[in-house]
Amino acid sequence: MHLPAVRAALGGVTVVCAMLLTALPATASAASASTAQAEVDRAVLLTKADQPPVSESYGEPWVNPYFEPGVTGPTCWEYGRDTGASAGVSARFSTPTWFHSYNDVWVFPNADGAAAFERQWRADLATCVDRNRPGETGSVVYDITGAGEADGVEVLRVTAATNPYSTLTYHFWVALVRQGRAVYAVQLLDYRHGDPQLMPFDGTVAKIKAKLAERYP
Repeated sequence: MHLPAVRAALGGVTVVCAMLLTALPATASAASASTAQAEVDRAVLLTKADQPPVSESYGEPWVNPYFEPGVTGPTCWEYGRDTGASAGVSARFSTPTWFHSYNDVWVFPNADGAAAFERQWRADLATCVDRNRPGETGSVVYDITGAGEADGVEVLRVTAATNPYSTLTYHFWVALVRQGRAVYAVQLLDYRHGDPQLMPFDGTVAKIKAKLAERYP
């Protein structure tokens, strides 16, 4: 398939990918979302230079004003369940063609809350394929595979597609770092069809750990 056709077919994928990054609510409160994000130290976000290295250059981040940290979790979280987070921020770094790097941060009242959030997310991963079967939702999840480690943090590869283009797969490369009372997830959407090589996350994870240790111990 030629590139224009691929881009046309995937034109709605970034929106539909909310099924993985979280299903979008029917309505969103910009005021409440902005208040939650205002409580987060924006300096905790990585820069575009800190994102996982890819074959294209990242642009400046778009910060999502509708991010709802109280009900939104990482890839495969069951949207709407209380996360326990007291605040959060979400930014997307995009390249011209193939990649979107979603950087989501959740801040909790204490470290126990952050640990409970991570445990629930891992439980959701176990049912993600069953909850996203072909033809049943806006998305299909075919497989979730452990793809190695980055600075001691597991990297997952989620193979997915968008109905009705269920044969045109793409991947999310996911690394979730929990430290202190915060959780930071980098979820790299890789539009390239096929079975690409593992993305290098080591430098990215190391930067996340340093930022969380400084701001949210």
